[in-house]
Amino acid sequence: MADDSGELTERPSRPRDMRRPACVLVVVAVSALLASCGDESGSADAPRVVENPPPIELDGEPPYGPGIEAGDSYDYVLYTHCGIEWAPIDGVWWRTDPLGVAEASPPEGWGNPHDAGTLTVDGGDTATYTSDTGIDVQFRRTDTVEAPVACD
Repeated sequence: MADDSGELTERPSRPRDMRRPACVLVVVAVSALLASCGDESGSADAPRVVENPPPIELDGEPPYGPGIEAGDSYDYVLYTHCGIEWAPIDGVWWRTDPLGVAEASPPEGWGNPHDAGTLTVDGGDTATYTSDTGIDVQFRRTDTVEAPVACD
């Protein structure tokens, strides 16, 4: 480095102990950035992991058991492993047009084997399930009280 007279002078150096925190900060920031690129679990588009799904009991509490109210919304965990066609709601099984890959697995973007979301009762005969990823499916009431499908 040259001063105003043109003579070369030594560049002042930063003490080593001041460079280390900056270096660590850069490493941490880059690591966090790379981790967020490779892991979508915190993304709004990623399905929420369902650790302990509620049991399916048609005689239990709403929304699975009887007693739902039109216009109300409920936290709901939908079994998706074999595709989406049936859901236990209000003490009976409700049906939708089958969704999934050959009815053998849930649609892309849904949790497997369970998907967490919200169930909104639109009226006496229809309800809309909205996955936490934003995907909607409408179910229609049936009179079926026995599990309509067997899936492992």
